[in-house]
Amino acid sequence: MEETLGCAAVPVPRPEVTVIVPVYCPPEALLRRCLGGALGQVGVPVEVIAVDDASPDGCPQVLDEIAATDGRLTVIHRAQNGRAGAARNDGLGRARREFVLFADADDWLPPDACSRLVALAEEHEADIVACSWMDVDRAGQTLRAHSLSDRLYDLSKRTDRSHCFRSMTYALWNKLFRREALRGLRFESFEANIGEDTLFNVAALCRCQRMVTTSYSGYQYTMHGDSATGRSAKGMPYLETISRSQMAIGEVLAATGVAQDRGCADWLALKRFVTGCEWIAENPDATERVELWKYWREQFRTQLAPRMGTHRMTALFFRLLCFAGDVRRSSPIMRRLTRAHDRALAFLLRSLGGPFPHVRARDGGTAGE
Repeated sequence: MEETLGCAAVPVPRPEVTVIVPVYCPPEALLRRCLGGALGQVGVPVEVIAVDDASPDGCPQVLDEIAATDGRLTVIHRAQNGRAGAARNDGLGRARREFVLFADADDWLPPDACSRLVALAEEHEADIVACSWMDVDRAGQTLRAHSLSDRLYDLSKRTDRSHCFRSMTYALWNKLFRREALRGLRFESFEANIGEDTLFNVAALCRCQRMVTTSYSGYQYTMHGDSATGRSAKGMPYLETISRSQMAIGEVLAATGVAQDRGCADWLALKRFVTGCEWIAENPDATERVELWKYWREQFRTQLAPRMGTHRMTALFFRLLCFAGDVRRSSPIMRRLTRAHDRALAFLLRSLGGPFPHVRARDGGTAGE
């Protein structure tokens, strides 16, 4: 791309992307595939920062081997394991490009992912671009496709802000961030390897003015039993982390001073409570399931429900379900209720604020084409 200045054509450098990859015990073949995808991006310059989170296997050697052959890969070796959040913080501290994308070490980026997302960010002056994604198996075969709409959100507008906070996917890896919007922002650490993504996303959204979502599928999320989430989602630490992270999310949203953010915080707390219920329901150990359900109901009664400034009728209904039924009967009802509420609210917000602007790519087609 060029701009004309007088009689001379002055090249305008393309925006560059830092891809940050925390590494802890992924299958070696998937790690190589991940780095190959990140380094194989076309259309925009990239640097890849891989953070070895004290991985006790052969992954540190794999990182050093690839870095020796490709100068765009920077490897940071941590002396102690600090979980994904701490590793990402190390990567953020070294990032120098205009945009940042986080990828998990067992996932894969299509070759045009960065260029497509950067183009949308530049065209619409967006601080965050969230793309659609696919769940795949180890061989890369599609298991399920997740599609987002092609939309532009002005986060200074009440309807856009509410819809975005309530409907967005709080995964980290399907988003491109403008690095300036993340200045000074870091990941919190929790006992279980969950929770920090949602908190980081919420804090980033509070700093941003515009966000784009696109139907373009720019990420492949690999489903396998050795993933970090699968290893850490066990027992009481999982539920305690949901509670701790949700309290932090509530504090972030309360600090904005925006009235509707309180309602978003309350609704997100209810949905995350349902997530905990579903995990308890899936626990095959009947004795442990009873103990976890007892703890989770008490958390709802003493911690979550008293803080509800909005959605009090829903919270009351949840409380009745908690104390009237078994978790395996109650959690599906709660999930159906939250989904119906989300659909109804989305319809209401669209009715009040009009249709959200549809994002169109530079070639004139929609971003998902």
